Amino acid sequence: MSVAISRGCRPDDWSSRPVDELIAAVDVGVVESSIADPDFLGAAVLVAGRWWLHLRPGLSGPERDVVVRELLARAMPT
Repeated sequence: MSVAISRGCRPDDWSSRPVDELIAAVDVGVVESSIADPDFLGAAVLVAGRWWLHLRPGLSGPERDVVVRELLARAMPT
């Protein structure tokens, strides 16, 4: 089973749209994880039909941008 989270976005949006606009467009939640291990990238978790991105605490702005885009790409159906 795959769950599409790309509503409100065109394929070009995934790399060109500012990350906060992208988060809003695909309607995902973003929370800080309790996992502080530097090897932890983050996780995309589906809860009651909504995707939540759990990010390692303390990410810089550029790191957060990359991790959010990576997690969204991994959660998208192929």
